[in-house]
Amino acid sequence: MKKLIIISFMFSMLAAQGQVLNVTSIERLNVNKHEGQIGQAVAISPQGDYLLLSTDTKQGLVKWDFETGQSSVLTTESITSSGVSISEDGSQVNYEEVSYKNRRRLQAEKTINLANGKKKTVSKAKSQRQAPAAIKTSGDGPVLTHHHLKLYITRDGVTRQLAPNGEDERYIWSSLSPDGSKVLYYVSGQGAFVCDLDGNHVTSMGDITAPEWWNDNTIVGMHEMDDEYTVIASSIVARTLDGAEQTLTGDDVIATYPLPCRQAGKIAFSTPSGDIYVIEVRD
Repeated sequence: MKKLIIISFMFSMLAAQGQVLNVTSIERLNVNKHEGQIGQAVAISPQGDYLLLSTDTKQGLVKWDFETGQSSVLTTESITSSGVSISEDGSQVNYEEVSYKNRRRLQAEKTINLANGKKKTVSKAKSQRQAPAAIKTSGDGPVLTHHHLKLYITRDGVTRQLAPNGEDERYIWSSLSPDGSKVLYYVSGQGAFVCDLDGNHVTSMGDITAPEWWNDNTIVGMHEMDDEYTVIASSIVARTLDGAEQTLTGDDVIATYPLPCRQAGKIAFSTPSGDIYVIEVRD
């Protein structure tokens, strides 16, 4: 009971800052650390029924099921930190495998069918020094890609650089809004921003690291403090396009890299020590 009172008090204190999301609980998940390595959640399924986990060195992928609490190894290959995604129906995992040949770092796009566990190579291993080629799309909407910290957008089969803050800036953590009309991205040394598909109407979202969309009007990310080498404090925050902001976690945990799933009302996050938490949100 004392623990519940403390948690309720923390929620009321956080809500006093101005409520953007209705947080109902924060729970540490009973996720086993594989082979003693520090773990991190790298993706959450669109339905919110499972997480994808990897190590801090991005060695392999593990699927962890929310309902059963069971985990299964999908691959033991080295992967990129930003190349993991899940299909809209949750049945397929996409990732980039990392390999080395003649001291060159190569990346290959692969998929895993969760129904039968079969892997498929989408594109063979290639050096990331190559310039980005035009991306084929099905016409369902634009696609964002990165190359050498530059941001590109592909629309109707045409790929071009998107540089709303200038071509000399470094762009990371980009994503499309759920309705596909806006681009969220982070500029090194400046913070998070939102613009339209043409790179116009740029809106600053403040110094929010690792930003992700919650809905078309709200993003979640983290406010972090470090001592140059180590994160010493970090909290998960939610912010609307009109500037309202709410801190979702307290000072008792170093909360990093949020993974939102609005459909299930969940925001998963990791700690530097390898613990995985989930924030429950109610509309």
